[in-house]
Amino acid sequence: MIMMHPQIEDEEIIERYVLNRLAAEERKAFEEHFFGCDDCFLKVQDTERFVAGVRDAARRGLLAEEVQRRTGGLGTSRWLVPALGASASAALALAVLNAWLYFVRMPGMRQQLTQSGVELRAQQQARAALEDQLASRIEAEANLPLVMLQATRDAQTSPNEVDLPPGAKHLVLWIEVPATKSERFHLQLYTADNRSIETLDNLERNSYGALAVSLPVEALQPGDYRITLTGQERTPASLVGEYRLKIRKP
Repeated sequence: MIMMHPQIEDEEIIERYVLNRLAAEERKAFEEHFFGCDDCFLKVQDTERFVAGVRDAARRGLLAEEVQRRTGGLGTSRWLVPALGASASAALALAVLNAWLYFVRMPGMRQQLTQSGVELRAQQQARAALEDQLASRIEAEANLPLVMLQATRDAQTSPNEVDLPPGAKHLVLWIEVPATKSERFHLQLYTADNRSIETLDNLERNSYGALAVSLPVEALQPGDYRITLTGQERTPASLVGEYRLKIRKP
């Protein structure tokens, strides 16, 4: 049986261990845990010191002296002894409760609050990054560069060419789709060394019967590219068209 921190806290394992109230199996499992856990090891030591101090005070009569002082020296009549015993027991119980809160519950609560703070900051940072990303995508852009792709059947055919002006953020590809039974399409963009750098799925024809695709310019370096367009409904996918593209930047 492996003990975890939630079980140790919920079942008050540390207090029961110090007071020798654990079953043999529980005691063995907890010892296997806390000998390798600095946090639990320190809590056990602190709890043992506190309990030892309370027991020593009770053994030397310090708790009884405190009760005597607070009662104003009324003596120890037979009717008062049970009252003093109950008061001392209540004081001891309160002291043990305070120690348990200080050494066990409060560190756990602080750890939970710290963890919650870390998670909250991470969520805030992720949200801010997403908002920045969405803002950059929503921002209007004038004079978008556009290239109308024509299928290339062999390497001797001249590639489609486009010049990307300074400040451009997106390149629009316009593809006239040949007759095919496919309704949705898959587009793959490759570099000259056949490395895939962009993938788009579920493309559908617009009202002109063509596909319009926007690519981020920051991912496109000057050079030659290969584009494949395949139907998406069938397995294996059928090739609809292959295109060569040459990008130039001033």
